[in-house]
Amino acid sequence: MPRGLKYQPLIEHLVIQHEREVALTFTEIETIIGRPLSLAALNMPQSWHATTNLHVRRWQEMGWHARFDRRGQCVHFTRATEEAADETP
Repeated sequence: MPRGLKYQPLIEHLVIQHEREVALTFTEIETIIGRPLSLAALNMPQSWHATTNLHVRRWQEMGWHARFDRRGQCVHFTRATEEAADETP
C-alpha cells in the first residue's frame, strides 16, 4: 500500500460521522484500517497529531483533531466547530 494510504479507511470513517467527538479504541481503528497499528501509533501520542504525518494533515484539513489516550487504549477525534474556527486569530 502506498505511503499515506494506510489510514485512508479511517479518514473515510471520520467523514461520515455526525458527532462532534468520536472515540475509537485501538482495536476499532485496526478493524477500520484492516491491519494492526504500528508500535509508534500504539505508544507515541505525537503519531496522532504530528502534522509531518500525511494522515494527520488529512483529518486536520477536514476539521478533526486527535487526542491519544494510552490509558484508555483509544484515540479521541474531535471535530472543530465553525464557531471555534471563527474565533481563532
